[in-house]
Amino acid sequence: MPMELVFVIGMVVLLVLCLKVKANAFISLLATAVAMGLLAGMSGAETVEAITSGFSSTVKSIGIVIIFGIMLGNYLDAAKGTNRMALDAVRLVGQKRAGLAMAITGYLASIPVFSDAAFVILTPLVKAIHKKTRIPLAILAVSLSAGLLATHVYVPPTPGPLAAAGLLGIDIGQAILYGAFAAVFMTAFGWIFAELYFKNKPDSYYTFREGVEDTPDMNIDDETDLPGTLASLLPLVVPIVLILSNTTCSMLLPEGSPLLAVTSFIGDSNVALAIGAVLAIVTLGKRLGGKKVLEIMDTTLKDAGPIVFITAAGGALGQVLKVSGAGDSLAQLVINTGLPFILIPFVIAGLLKIVQGSGTVAVTTAATLCAPIAASLGLNPILIFLASGAGARACCHVNDSFYWVYTNCMGYDMKTGLKTLSLSNAFMALGGLTATFICSLWL
Repeated sequence: MPMELVFVIGMVVLLVLCLKVKANAFISLLATAVAMGLLAGMSGAETVEAITSGFSSTVKSIGIVIIFGIMLGNYLDAAKGTNRMALDAVRLVGQKRAGLAMAITGYLASIPVFSDAAFVILTPLVKAIHKKTRIPLAILAVSLSAGLLATHVYVPPTPGPLAAAGLLGIDIGQAILYGAFAAVFMTAFGWIFAELYFKNKPDSYYTFREGVEDTPDMNIDDETDLPGTLASLLPLVVPIVLILSNTTCSMLLPEGSPLLAVTSFIGDSNVALAIGAVLAIVTLGKRLGGKKVLEIMDTTLKDAGPIVFITAAGGALGQVLKVSGAGDSLAQLVINTGLPFILIPFVIAGLLKIVQGSGTVAVTTAATLCAPIAASLGLNPILIFLASGAGARACCHVNDSFYWVYTNCMGYDMKTGLKTLSLSNAFMALGGLTATFICSLWL
């Protein structure tokens, strides 16, 4: 059977299982891997070998990193570290530019904390700034969402981009650098759109749900219940610096260098994220209490399990594509069409995001499917990473949990959610694609 047809059938199987059967992503990815392996002419034993090999290698590369990354985020969440970041951002740029402050806050907060949780945490602050400055609520909410959703798909140790980097074999330090660069564009496009589009919209443009309970106001001048700036930022900044130092020293120093031996250990992503989690306990543990610290450790394992398994299943599918030769065939197909390669992962991630809602699943699946193509074409996998992240922001609508968090917290009805958040996502995706194109000029 032609490999192009195998690929199409595999995508149909994946979508049917996710959308019609409502099977979880782990089962759907494994079933797709089995179907594509057998249809490609691999024996049952060869298919199973490819699946187990891809599964185990993926867990080995990013399993521990995901666990410690989620643990770090949970500690910052529980200790209100995200609120501290938000107030510092407002103080930095001024209340009159609170939309920019919210975009900056979202950009930073969503690196360690899940975007849904971060939006809930920061909702009282958004409403308090709105009441004090009279800046339209949509500008603040969409700007915050732009930052949150940008780093959610682009910057490790957030699980989605971390998984994509592992599946593509990208150094985590490089993923942070390029992801942070692209997330700036994505955030900026979302923030600028919000400032320009919602600035003079009449009140009639927004409609609210009936019977919405207002979120308790937050005094933006009261910081008594918040941790310090250093305590909030240190657990996040230190592991990123360590990882980047490892990447930099690996490129500049010769093998056998004593400094390289140190940075390769403490800058290893597994060790660096573990150090970050320990720092969070040291700097924030007193506020939380010993019981809460241990409780968060237990909760982290429950949160991380599904993400690790889904990512590993994506690795299994990627290995089947590689072993079966589908990657080479699809690469030739791309060459024959003349279509710019960076649009392939962008479109795949965008379609997956629209139909199944999860940005994490969209970016990891697109990375999995396009990795063999890039290898055959000799292209830098960073471009797949960036284009997949851009596509994963193509639309946020009713099948995305963040959409409902956004509308419920702001009190908007479904129509206003589509006119504000969903519309802004198209411009955010364009920002990510712009950054991808810029990077393609030298990669």
